[in-house]
Amino acid sequence: MMLKLIKRRNGSEFIQELKDKYGSMENLQRLIKKDPDNLLYPLDYDDWLYYLEHPDEVIETEDVIFLKDTDLKMSDLELLDIIKKEHPKSIRNLSHILNKDIKSVQPKVSKLAKTGLLKLEQGPKNAKKPVVNFNRIEIEI
Repeated sequence: MMLKLIKRRNGSEFIQELKDKYGSMENLQRLIKKDPDNLLYPLDYDDWLYYLEHPDEVIETEDVIFLKDTDLKMSDLELLDIIKKEHPKSIRNLSHILNKDIKSVQPKVSKLAKTGLLKLEQGPKNAKKPVVNFNRIEIEI
C-alpha cells in the first residue's frame, strides 16, 4: 500500500522552516561554500529568496510512504486526526484527550511513528510529543 502525505503551507511558513533548519540565510550561504557538492543547500537558498518575495504563495509537498504487511485501521486515522487538531503536548496528554489509559494509547502512537505517519518530538520534561505534519493522506492500493 502506498500513502501520500500531503502538506500545504504558505511561503512565510516555509521560510520559518528554513530558519529553524539553518538559522539564517548567512548560515546557509556558509554551508553552500563549505560543501559545494551538497545540492540541497543551493535549492533551499533559491527557495528562501523566492518565498521572501512571495510569502502568501501556497506550497504543496508530498512524502510517499510504502507500507507492506501493515495493519492500518480507521481508529489509527482517527487518532492522527485528533493529534492534528488538538496538538497534544505529550502522549499522556493525548490519552487524557481521548479519555483512555496511556497503556492503550502508547502502542498505537509508537506504531504510527514507526510507519512515518507521525513524528515524536521532544516535549516538556522529556515527554514525547506526537506531531502530524501533513494536511491530507492519499491511499493507493
